[in-house]
Amino acid sequence: MKYILLICCILANLASYAQTVANVDVSITMPSVALVDILPSGSNSVNLQMTAPTEAGNAVATGSSNNTNWLIFTSAVTSGGSRSIKGDVIGTLPAGIRLRLDVSAYVGSGLGFTGGNSYVTANKYLTNTPTSFIDNIKGAYTGITYGSNGFQLTYSLEIQNYANIRSGTSNVTVRYTMVDN
Repeated sequence: MKYILLICCILANLASYAQTVANVDVSITMPSVALVDILPSGSNSVNLQMTAPTEAGNAVATGSSNNTNWLIFTSAVTSGGSRSIKGDVIGTLPAGIRLRLDVSAYVGSGLGFTGGNSYVTANKYLTNTPTSFIDNIKGAYTGITYGSNGFQLTYSLEIQNYANIRSGTSNVTVRYTMVDN
């Protein structure tokens, strides 16, 4: 019995020496990401044309809208942070004319973007002052497939003041910026 007890003590002692612990320190770095892009149907150019009436006394028509562009983005924010996407016009809009931007609700398979967190604000008139139209963006991405991921953008023209409208052609650039809130 003495020998059995001695053998058990020796085995227990050996077993305790057989168990060792190793540690590895892992450093995890997630960069801040703020990327925004436009998916065009072919060209980034949008052509909006007013339509002349065919009958004297009728109003100039604002023409058709253009909905061939989709806005996509990827975002990773700091803890507690959020972002917005703003749009503005670089250049001068024709006098008496407003450029309207309608932004659809999110469509797609991008993981991380949920309508419950980020949201589209009311449709906007674009000017030289940046205006926010998607708010409360946190960690998210929209996906990148044209026509089935992101936010469909619809551009249209409205006459704001008939007294100021003039014939001619104007070119402006619409700029989209993702900003920290």
